[in-house]
Parts: sequence; C-alpha cells; structure tokens
Amino acid sequence: MKNLLILILMFASSSIFAKSVTLTFNDSVRKDVKVELPRKFDKKDKWPLIISLHGYGGTSRLQNYYIRLGAFQNDFGFVYAAPDGLKDSNGKGYWNASEFCCDFDNSQVNDLEFIKNLIESIKNSDQIGRIDTDKIFLIGYSNGAFLASTIACSSEINIAGIVTISGTSDLRNPMGELVDENQLNCEHQRPIPVLHVHGDADKTITYDGFDNGRTAHVGAVAQLKRWGIHNGCDEGLVKIESVINATNFVKGKETQHFEMKNCLAPVEHFKVQGGVHFGIYKKSFTKRILNFLLD
Repeated sequence: MKNLLILILMFASSSIFAKSVTLTFNDSVRKDVKVELPRKFDKKDKWPLIISLHGYGGTSRLQNYYIRLGAFQNDFGFVYAAPDGLKDSNGKGYWNASEFCCDFDNSQVNDLEFIKNLIESIKNSDQIGRIDTDKIFLIGYSNGAFLASTIACSSEINIAGIVTISGTSDLRNPMGELVDENQLNCEHQRPIPVLHVHGDADKTITYDGFDNGRTAHVGAVAQLKRWGIHNGCDEGLVKIESVINATNFVKGKETQHFEMKNCLAPVEHFKVQGGVHFGIYKKSFTKRILNFLLD
C-alpha cells in the first residue's frame, strides 16, 4: 500500500509540477541552456517566453537567484531560460552587448545571433514549441541590460518588451565619437514596452551616466528619454505612486515609480534611492516586473 501511494504521488508530481528541457548547441564553447516550462504546459497551445540575461561576471544560476522568475512561473504562465554568456580571459561570463560592455577581449562574438538562435531552438524544439511569437520578452541585468536594449532595437528578433536593470546603452561609437544622446539608433520604428530599474547610488553603471572621452554610457534618465522618443511619449517622467519597498539592500521604502505619458508603448522607471549596482530585490518586486511585461 505504501509503495502504491509513492507511485501515485510520483505520477501526480510529473503532471502537476513544472519541468525543464535542456537544449544543447553544436557550438562547443556554449553551455547547455535549461528551459523551464510551466505547470500544465501541454494544456495550452501558446506560451509567453522570457529570456533572462545575466550581468558581467554572472552566470545563469546567479541570474535565476537574482531574478526569481520560478516563483511566479505557474501563476503568470510563461516559459523562461537564463543562458550563460561566454567566459573572457579573466574567467568572467560576459555578453558582447555594446561598445561600453563587455567584450573586453575584443572577441567579436555575436551574442545577438546566439540569442536569436536560442529563441529559434526553443520555438522549434519537439519537447517545447508552443511559444507565442508575439510575446517574447527580455529581462537583463547590467551587461545583460545592455544586450536586451541592443536586441530590442534589432530588426532580427521580434521582441515584445524588455526590463533593464542597472544597464543602459552607449554614448560613444566604435571610433570613440559622441553619438546623439537622444537616439537609440534602432533598426525599426516599432514601439516596445520598456521598464528600467536603476539605483541612484550605482557606481558601476552610474545613474547619471559616464564618459571618459574614449568610452561612455548614457544615464538612466537619458536612456528612458531615448525610449520615450522611440515610443512617441510626451517628454519627461511623471511619478505615478508613492515610494515602495523593492530591495532587501536598502531599509524601508526606497523606490520611486515613474512613467512617461501618451506613449505608443509604455515606458516606466523604478528609481531605487540609495540603491547600488547589485541588490537582491524582493519577490514582490519581481511580481511587479512580470505584471509590466505580461499584463
């Protein structure tokens, strides 16, 4: 009787709880990618897909701990993956995302193409498939945020929305020349929902931007202005709610929430007052991120 009960529980768990599928790539330098599927995956024809991109020196495991998508996967209903970038000569994981960050060895690896191939592999997998191609989203932290913005501006992948955390985009081109701070230089005009999260005490990707005359990135507000222009918003950020408690790294309610008005696609901002480059956000804040992307 006891063994029968165990078998029943094992069978039930296989049909109730989420599962994962591991994708292997022919490229020998790329790690396998684990794709997490929601509970009752086979019961629905199409699911949203979220790709979660780690920061410089990060890994898929760290990214999954940092952005705890698994806690809400079944409630919201989505497929997600957190791939690993290549490792540089210092053994740090990175993405070749922009001039500023983070292909410091000048490997010229095409990470946009890698993410494109990853999405295609997920869509075409016999074990997965079932992806809603109109609902492919990116969440990027730091170096991964730079890559998310680059991919969203590309015409090669139809991205439905992005969340960028502690990472913006270039202010200087490959020649070291200043570019128009107001221009994203996207390859398309399609409006894209954008949520940007940034701590105003960030000393790595500074809130107000950085420029040493050779390499540079725009600040948080300048990045939002770029997306606001792209999405046809009214100029300026408007505070939309009282301060909230978003991170465990700052005591009390520390985060202000802003948005731009009359946009073709929403542009929103969480400003973490006293927030540094890396901070463990509360699960309730992850829920806010998912509400922005999936609601």
